[in-house]
Amino acid sequence: MGSIYEIAAYAPSKNDYVKNEIVTCGDCFNNDPSSASGRSYYNLGYSVAVGGNTNGIRPEQGGGDTYWGGYTTFDNKLIPHFFWIPSYAPTISTEPAVRTLKFGDGYEQRSPDGVNTNLLKVSLTYDSRDEKEITAISHFLHQRGGSEAFVYLPPSPYSSMKKFVCRKWDVTMNFHNNYSAKVDLEEVVE
Repeated sequence: MGSIYEIAAYAPSKNDYVKNEIVTCGDCFNNDPSSASGRSYYNLGYSVAVGGNTNGIRPEQGGGDTYWGGYTTFDNKLIPHFFWIPSYAPTISTEPAVRTLKFGDGYEQRSPDGVNTNLLKVSLTYDSRDEKEITAISHFLHQRGGSEAFVYLPPSPYSSMKKFVCRKWDVTMNFHNNYSAKVDLEEVVE
């Protein structure tokens, strides 16, 4: 049974990581305790042989992002990355902030209300997912706590990496090892 609260530390000698398995990487940087990251990573399900060890590429090493998800480089910074693919096309809504001045004769003047007036809201649905994947998604969102921004790549026509926060998500257990989740993302500018 998966838990977002009980996450194992990454073990370089382990060779049986499975897709969506979560590990924390407390001392990811060449056994240097001064650079302990404490980041969580999620196995992408690819296997690679490294000295006879499958999945042995440490999350922070070169190529690690090919085998482990959860972080990516965005604007030259390492930032959390929400990478799970939804069940079907997400709903993307936008409501530009507009200031309107109405005149007595029916005319009106409109202007943008602020600097970033056209931010996206994205609703994602994950249906019929196993416990490992829903646990990984829930863990990622729980770690961000509704306040920490992360990057996500919305589908076309908005397909450009953007920063989002998730203030609300719902998880439903349909039956044994079959879950659904609804995730609401809001674009932010930092």
